[in-house]
Amino acid sequence: MTLAHKRSATVGLQLVVTASRQCKVSSHRQTCLIRGWANVVRKACIIEDPSTRRHYPRGYVETLEQRVAQLERSAAGVERPRTPEEIAVTVTNASHDAEPAAEASVVDATQQMSGEMQRYSLNFEFPTPSDHGDYGGGDEETDEEPSSLDLLLLRAAGGEPHYFGSSSSFSFTKLFSARLRGSQFHMPGLSMNGMTHPYIQERPRPAPAPLPDRATTKMLTASYFDNVHPQFPFLHRPTFLEYEDAVMSACENGLGPNPVWSYFVYMVAAVGSLTGPLAGSTLPEGLYAAGEELYEHVLQLNNLESIQALLCCAMYSLRSPIGVSIWTLSGLAIRQCVELGLHRDIPWAKVDPNTLKTQMRRRVFWCSYNLDRGAAVTLGRPVGIADGDIDVELFLDVDDASITPTGISSQPRSSFTEPPTVVSSALHTIKLRKIWGRMQSQIYPQTRGSESAGNSLLESMFKDELREWQQTAPGELPQGRAANNAFGSTEWYKLMYHHSILLLYRGHLVTKQRRPSTQTPAQQSMNASVFLDCAASSQGICEAYRALYMTQRLNDTWAVLHVVFLAGLTYIHCLWTSSETRASIRRDTVASTCTNCMMILVVMTERWASVAPYRDTFEILSNATQSMLVDLDSGIRGSPRGPALSAYHADQVSHYLMDMADVGMCTSVEQLLAEMI
Repeated sequence: MTLAHKRSATVGLQLVVTASRQCKVSSHRQTCLIRGWANVVRKACIIEDPSTRRHYPRGYVETLEQRVAQLERSAAGVERPRTPEEIAVTVTNASHDAEPAAEASVVDATQQMSGEMQRYSLNFEFPTPSDHGDYGGGDEETDEEPSSLDLLLLRAAGGEPHYFGSSSSFSFTKLFSARLRGSQFHMPGLSMNGMTHPYIQERPRPAPAPLPDRATTKMLTASYFDNVHPQFPFLHRPTFLEYEDAVMSACENGLGPNPVWSYFVYMVAAVGSLTGPLAGSTLPEGLYAAGEELYEHVLQLNNLESIQALLCCAMYSLRSPIGVSIWTLSGLAIRQCVELGLHRDIPWAKVDPNTLKTQMRRRVFWCSYNLDRGAAVTLGRPVGIADGDIDVELFLDVDDASITPTGISSQPRSSFTEPPTVVSSALHTIKLRKIWGRMQSQIYPQTRGSESAGNSLLESMFKDELREWQQTAPGELPQGRAANNAFGSTEWYKLMYHHSILLLYRGHLVTKQRRPSTQTPAQQSMNASVFLDCAASSQGICEAYRALYMTQRLNDTWAVLHVVFLAGLTYIHCLWTSSETRASIRRDTVASTCTNCMMILVVMTERWASVAPYRDTFEILSNATQSMLVDLDSGIRGSPRGPALSAYHADQVSHYLMDMADVGMCTSVEQLLAEMI
């Protein structure tokens, strides 16, 4: 017997004896036989590890051994993944004449991977017990120490995560990596699985592209931080620039760069290229494919960087015709935030007094929250986490350069009258998402039931809150900073207000029309006012988006598609169902509004083929609506009743709906379309 076997046998005997002692002293007077690990009565036998004092169920080691053997048999038939060095050198060889990396064995690759993850862990890592001592040893709890729940979350956020533990991270990484590769043949949309349009399936798979030269890469990085970062500030710009410089230096010298840093550099460059003149080239997809090769290595870190990596994918999917669905990514991000305890107000400073880490934890959580709320409310689906389960504070309203590990170097912004920072608009957007969440839960609960008698009062209250939100919006950033980006501008806040009005009344438009005979005169007057408000907001959205497109201050995103289509559809619905709306809007205004909406959809279709069903559906509805108004004014017909479309056009729209359903439709869009076809 080898020394290892002797040690194993000794430990095993100690575990059995410990377990037997525990069984003998049990109040149930159970017995546990060493031979055969016999069954016990009423209570399962447990064992205790003498070194860690942790308890395990009977047969725990044997179960693990069987599982390891099963995984080894499965892994034997799987192609060995390339090491980070092999991937990095492969990607950078095309432009930097690097020497090919030598092939390594599976064992060497695993060891090297482990070493890289320990060596290159980013600065935003969570503290672990090994770094700051044992947090669970105290018996007494005071106000100056974290609570038991806080400590439990700290352990989960450190070396023992539950969601991506040591037994599941490999399989989940492979599964999600396959999802990323499969996304090259899907369009992201907001749906669960994305779209499988023939145009996408016939396209050749993009090859990983090397990073451009240093000057071009810096230009793409600047484009990202000017256009994307103000809305989703989940990265720290000064820290990222250090990583970018290190990766570029390694590439220029023919070395294999740090795979974790490389992933973020590639993804930021890919997203940045989508916000500028290179959006129509093959560069974004090539850079995304290169980052995709490194994703599983970032995911295995199982800390804050894993969530940041998910958010990077989401930023790409929001602006690209291919990618993973926003609904999927937002759900994964918010759930991993919960796994790491980012939604709780944990006193991190008592175990790790690093201000930068604390602020980045908050930024990552609230950016995930922002994405989750936007997707859930747009689609009318449940949110990933309820507001009642969140007690973490918002991140500070300061520029990235003011956040250091030792503290904040400038006074945080505290009033809407003060000059804005880069993150001021993001914080104000998160406040709007909170209002959206309460609107959905209080006015339109997910489960069916009797309509609340206080809905009108709630709608009035939310409308006042939305008006106050718009009035307290921060000012615009100085000229020259993202001059081609509408986010954070006066026009953008006005757009968000109008969109929120449509979300507020989206159920009102349909449900109130189903029983007009039962409404009192006061209710009918309020109902007419709601339709007029919705028509005005829809008109404002179409006009504002057209102006932004004409001035090239708006980038294509899936969110823009849903907002514009909802606005156009609501406008048409109001004209068909409300006589007050038809009487108050000039016919040339109707034609102009429909043209504005149609123009935006046409422009988006030229770039994204999957927008075509939206364009064609709106064109049919717009033509039918304007024909109805002409007939009404000429006396050919009376007040419109019944479906807005003929049987032929209704069949066409039904065909388009199948493609639109793959993208994901808001429940109000479905209801409005059902009323008209």
